[in-house]
Amino acid sequence: MIDSLSEYEMKLVQDADLLLTKNKIIQKVYEVFGKLSEFYKQSSSNKNLPVVNAISAKISRGENYKGLPYVILDYPRHFGKVDVFAVRTFFWWGNFFSITLHLSGQYKSDYIAAVKSAMNQNLFEGWFVSCGDDPWQHHFERDNYTPLQLEKGCDFEGSSYLKLAKKIPLDKWDEVERFCESNFSFLMEVLGS
Repeated sequence: MIDSLSEYEMKLVQDADLLLTKNKIIQKVYEVFGKLSEFYKQSSSNKNLPVVNAISAKISRGENYKGLPYVILDYPRHFGKVDVFAVRTFFWWGNFFSITLHLSGQYKSDYIAAVKSAMNQNLFEGWFVSCGDDPWQHHFERDNYTPLQLEKGCDFEGSSYLKLAKKIPLDKWDEVERFCESNFSFLMEVLGS
């Protein structure tokens, strides 16, 4: 026997506009990420980073990050078994947009000094550092990220990876492009120094 629907579930299951609107919103995220990928490519082309322009940008989507839809833009990107260099822009339905620098292996070794120098100059205001065990988690709960100024509890030098992330709430939709562009440019300056 099929489970009965609640009154609210019945209302939603009959509302085709709900999913059509969701699809339109996801398409708009793809359009924003397409524009951002062009900006990222142009603004990073003159940086001395080995992975820039080596692999094209990738936009992908899914329906179930902690039960909710998401869209990801990775550029620049290099995902090896040990060596990872990526700037990931992430849209998570119902939550936020974020931009993340993900380094591991040789890339972490190559850029840790530049990142630490920027940290020591307090340039990462509003950023978070990953303190979780799983580098593929993107939520900002306490077991995964902590504000950078409170990073004393996270051993990012002893960890196999370094992830720094900054987020913007969805109600700031009209500011997302500028947020991503300025933070991407900031990351390129830090890594290019």
